[in-house]
Amino acid sequence: MNSGPAVFLSTTIFLLAGCAPHSPIDAKKTGVIRKESSVASKYDSTQLTDKDIFGNETTLAISEEDIQAALEGNELRVPKNSAVILVQSGSRAPEAVMQQEMSRYYTVATFSGIPDRQKSVTCNKDKNKDESQDIAVAENMNWMQAMRYVAAKGHQKAIIVYQDILQSGRYDTTTKNMVWSDYKDEKLSDSISLRYLVRFTLVDVATGEWATWSPVNYEYQVLPPLPGKKDAVETAIEQQISQFKQKTYSAMVKDLVNRYQ
Repeated sequence: MNSGPAVFLSTTIFLLAGCAPHSPIDAKKTGVIRKESSVASKYDSTQLTDKDIFGNETTLAISEEDIQAALEGNELRVPKNSAVILVQSGSRAPEAVMQQEMSRYYTVATFSGIPDRQKSVTCNKDKNKDESQDIAVAENMNWMQAMRYVAAKGHQKAIIVYQDILQSGRYDTTTKNMVWSDYKDEKLSDSISLRYLVRFTLVDVATGEWATWSPVNYEYQVLPPLPGKKDAVETAIEQQISQFKQKTYSAMVKDLVNRYQ
């Protein structure tokens, strides 16, 4: 895989974000981007938000006519062997195991999933009526619009973004239910299960049409490692997590391809 262009593009995406071509489908998505809260955690600042992915669609004034028009549109399709850009939210590059699984079905290029929030960039300056001053009008300045421009330059068919969380769960004997929480490298035992929560978003580069899908959660019962040195135990646990991830991603990608091919 040629990573050179991807590295260059990742350093310039904040410039593209404000100056991407304005597509007809995005006619409503205008307005100045609000500043990010300074109290956001470092983790949150590295993750792609719904606004990064969907632009202003979640805050538009939607009419019944808009909904009916959307229903009449064609379903999003990504045929096998299509050229796609693969992005993992919060990571400089998608995990190797996901790249390998996607490469079974598509021609994959990768891109950083960490948004650049250093500053907002505006373009398309229009003069007001008396032409006394310039007014910067920001047209749909969001991460996905910039990504569509990058993909269009590279002649990619679609952009596939995935957001994933590994969780650990314990059985609560009082409520008779599994209690799940985000996995944070805590000590695992045979009473703990693991699961991946994953959401895929597929975006058609040409039209901006998108589809989002969350596959069935796959759960895995942790096997207790044999007694031994601490390093050996930790290695055994890491191997279990790695194997679980491999099986999960393989099944999820296969389901995704069958759904959207």
